[in-house]
Parts: sequence; structure tokens; C-alpha cells
Amino acid sequence: MEQIKDLIDRMIAQTDLTYDRLPDIDLYMDQVIEYLSRQSVSSRENDKISSAMINNYIKDGLLPRATDKKYSRDHLAYLLMIARLKQMLSVKDTGLLLKAETEGRDVAAYFNGFQALVADTARSVEESLPADDDGLSAVALRLAVSGYVSRIVCELILARLETSAEAAQEPDGEETSEKS
Repeated sequence: MEQIKDLIDRMIAQTDLTYDRLPDIDLYMDQVIEYLSRQSVSSRENDKISSAMINNYIKDGLLPRATDKKYSRDHLAYLLMIARLKQMLSVKDTGLLLKAETEGRDVAAYFNGFQALVADTARSVEESLPADDDGLSAVALRLAVSGYVSRIVCELILARLETSAEAAQEPDGEETSEKS
């Protein structure tokens, strides 16, 4: 039980990292990787972000290109959000969601709100934990079912967002191949 509570406490503690507490100097790729590895909270060791992954995120449009091979606070904020979202979503869906959520918004304010949402969710899970190990399987089942339902609904929402984004990109005056 203590291990579970420690993991949740570490997740909550990391949400104290607000945008203004991210490094205020631009970092090179190896420094970004080191910084992100210190910010990672996972029960699995292979959840770290690599330089190849960052390059793919840039190629896929999840992340803006570095300026003179240096990454800014905005890059770090996006990478921290991507690192958390990639636990549940594909890269494509993560990009779609972040684009829909951050378009026209201040990255700093969005990142701080994201961190608050992670903290609130972690606290909610912590409150659902039993006093001892006896009820852990029931909590694990509830979390698994919640994750299942949430993922299915999230995928449906993301499909709708993708359709809306595609429709917005169609040239004016052109009809789609299907008629309603």
C-alpha cells in the first residue's frame, strides 16, 4: 500500500512544476532528455522519452521545431504533457487532442491547468484507496473499468475532433464525395 501511495504522492508533487518553474534558458536535446527523465513518473522503466521520439513528435506536428537546436519552455511543457498522455493515447491522438486544446491558447496557462488536472485526478485515486491491502483488487478493477470506459469515449471524441478538423481544412465551395 505504501508503494502505491508513494507513487501517487510523487505524481502530485510533480504537478507543483508550473510553467514559470520550467528552465528559463533554452536547452539542447541531451539536456532536454535528462530533464524529462527526472520528471518521469511511471511504474514502467521503458516510458522515457528519447531523442528519436522527440524528432518524431516534431515530424508529426505535435511539437514545434527547435530554434538553433535549442528547446524552450514551450517545448518542455508540450513534452511533459505528451509524456503523460502517451501512456493512454497514440501519438496521432495525442497530437489531435493537444492541437484542439491548445490552439489559440497561452501555453503557460494551459500547461498549468493540465498539471492541476493531473493533481486532482491523482488525489481522487488516492482517496479511493482502502486502508489496507484487502480492498486493492476492487480498486484495481474499478480503475481498469474506468480506464476502459474512458478510453472508448475518448476515442469517439477524438474521432469527432478529427472529422471536424478535416472539415475545417476543406477548400471553400467544394462538396465532399458523400451527400447528406
